[in-house]
Amino acid sequence: MTPKPLALLKKLRWLLVLLLAPCFAAFVAHHTLAMFLIATVIFSILGLLFLYHKSHVLIFFILSLLPSLTTELLLYKHASFTWIDQFIFLSLFFFCLIFSWCFALKLKIISTPKRASFPLLTIIFGLLLLFILSYLSTKIGAHFHTHTTENQAALDQLRSSIPLYIFAIQTIFAGFFEELTYRTAIFEIVFKQNKILAFICAALLFTLMHAPTNVYSWFVYGSMSLVLTSFYAKYRNFYLNMSIHMLWNTLGILSLLL
Repeated sequence: MTPKPLALLKKLRWLLVLLLAPCFAAFVAHHTLAMFLIATVIFSILGLLFLYHKSHVLIFFILSLLPSLTTELLLYKHASFTWIDQFIFLSLFFFCLIFSWCFALKLKIISTPKRASFPLLTIIFGLLLLFILSYLSTKIGAHFHTHTTENQAALDQLRSSIPLYIFAIQTIFAGFFEELTYRTAIFEIVFKQNKILAFICAALLFTLMHAPTNVYSWFVYGSMSLVLTSFYAKYRNFYLNMSIHMLWNTLGILSLLL
């Protein structure tokens, strides 16, 4: 039988992590308050994930960021993409794509896709909702005299710096990585037993990862996140969410070409 003090310590071990996180943050990010707070949040999240044996969710997070980080690194090294840069990107991209999918299958947070995994009418309904939100976004943007976000401006700059097909691959398949990382992994690994916390965390994380800076950008990414998170909370179908997200991004690419 576990002694009462040890049992209490085990029960409150999350509190110990939250108390230690600011101490570690003070060592690495003590120059500004903002950096200290960000470091504290990061250390807290990492500590809790390891404490509750959910650290494998970090693998999905890292793999989802690797393609875009590789693009930025290659652009930093060269003014434009060489054929070697393209080979490096494509090799790493397909590795991340295949490994993420296989790892998710191994963890049993997704299943092997079947025809029923892609309900056409529900996918169309999801796209319709995103179209409505996009229309509302233009109205809100007009009210605030803005029609783009900093994230979109960064994407536009990226589009002019790399081959179009690589930009299209990276943008379209963001739907795969983001749904697996910010929806499926949150619901099926981090907060598997708490649907409400999973919903809140997934909706906020997706929005924050798109770096909203004003009311307009918060509405654009926040509303999209609410729709996609609601679909996952209701259907718990990764392939449904992936289809809606990837098709929406594809339509965005087509609109740029037209």
